[in-house]
Amino acid sequence: MDEPTKGEVGNMKSQLSAFNAKAGMYTLKEDDDMKAKLAAMTRRLEELELKRIHEVQAVAEAPVQVKLVS
Repeated sequence: MDEPTKGEVGNMKSQLSAFNAKAGMYTLKEDDDMKAKLAAMTRRLEELELKRIHEVQAVAEAPVQVKLVS
């Protein structure tokens, strides 16, 4: 059975480290993407809530005419 040489083992370890580093970069990137999406959705929700508050205030402040029918 062929055993890997010391140089080959070192090379495999460095390749594995490089792979893990790349995997970590992708995980970090995906995490950043999720945080950005969450922040965007939060801002949009706040905009919609403010819009809704302004609509309710506009309705509450709208003049109402009452017509008496006799």
